[in-house]
Amino acid sequence: MSERLPLGARRLASLLSAVPLFAAGGLLGLLADVPRPWGVGVSVALIAVGVGLRWGRSALVRATAPGPVLLALAFGALSSPLSLLAELAAGLAGLAFLLWLADDPARPRGTVGLAATSFLVPSLALGIAWGSALLLPSEAAPVGVAAGLLVFAIGALAFLAVRPSLLDAEAPVTS
Repeated sequence: MSERLPLGARRLASLLSAVPLFAAGGLLGLLADVPRPWGVGVSVALIAVGVGLRWGRSALVRATAPGPVLLALAFGALSSPLSLLAELAAGLAGLAFLLWLADDPARPRGTVGLAATSFLVPSLALGIAWGSALLLPSEAAPVGVAAGLLVFAIGALAFLAVRPSLLDAEAPVTS
């Protein structure tokens, strides 16, 4: 599955994983409590800097690429007023960031497919957060439903901790 493409083709293909990152960062910038063009502009510009750094020739430059992207997502999340939409957008932005990190242009193609199972734990946490925010009553959540969600989350994480090969299917580099 991991085909060997030239670095230029891998860089172009890695733009596909940056599209959800730009969308989630733009949404967080739109929800930010700053003037409209500034919030979106700052978020998208910082993400563009991170994507550009990822295409650098030096390994040190590529290693600094997540910094501006995290700064953009933190800017959007911290400057947004507390609301259900802002919190859910921040969760989606986190998943988009993980997807972008998994699709590194310096690695062979197929890496996203191998790393797809690593999205299981954050997706599970985001699903539980969405479910509890949208389905549970806002005044006082029933203890049984909240305890059921907690037991399910702990059980799923314990299952994944026992089987680490589900989270990382790649062969170790050092062996």
